[in-house]
Amino acid sequence: MMAAEAGAKVVLAARSRDQLEATAAAIKERGGEALAVPTDVTDLEAVKALAKGTITTYGRIDVLVNNAAANYVANLIMAKPEAIRQLYEVNVFAVFNLTQAVLRQMVRQKSGRIINVSSVAAKVGAAYNSAYASSKAAILGFTKSIARETAKVGITVNAICPWHVDTELVHEAMTNRAKMFGKTSEEYLEEIVSHSPQQRLITAREVGALALFLMSEEARGITGQALNVCGGSVMD
Repeated sequence: MMAAEAGAKVVLAARSRDQLEATAAAIKERGGEALAVPTDVTDLEAVKALAKGTITTYGRIDVLVNNAAANYVANLIMAKPEAIRQLYEVNVFAVFNLTQAVLRQMVRQKSGRIINVSSVAAKVGAAYNSAYASSKAAILGFTKSIARETAKVGITVNAICPWHVDTELVHEAMTNRAKMFGKTSEEYLEEIVSHSPQQRLITAREVGALALFLMSEEARGITGQALNVCGGSVMD
């Protein structure tokens, strides 16, 4: 939304057609331009088609934001291998596939911004969330590696590491964690928030604001970084 407000032509991709179309409609109502493309980002051919369609429509790809995510809360002893594999398909392999799909075009342009949404859990770990934390840690290694590959051709690659953001995904994870400890989701959330120096959840717009800066010309000297948006919960 914020990129569209700043004048970007936005291509939205996710599995949920209804959510995509609602977001695209909201952008258009505010005078922006948005194209909704229902896409399963774990499907390599669908991802290739998404990149090709974007180039056909707009002639270039200036920014890729890898923001798709899945979560799986479980004690590792009880964790289901299939659930872990599915999480990695979304959190890791989709990032590889999407980045590979757009990178050739960015190299041709000799410009581009790739922004990967990781998590502070990648840096400090997360009990009962080992699949999620490790998948987000993989994204940090990927970010630094691709940043080194592309630094000479005008492309930057960075990661944003939020703390708990006020989203459906986080509230679902909180509910699942609360059940493990015999608490209500409200009780567990209050406990989590109390450990944050700012004692609050992060908003999606705060994460979006950092992403918007990383897209800008002023951020061309920033690459290979993992930048926290966490209210001081993690201080590198």
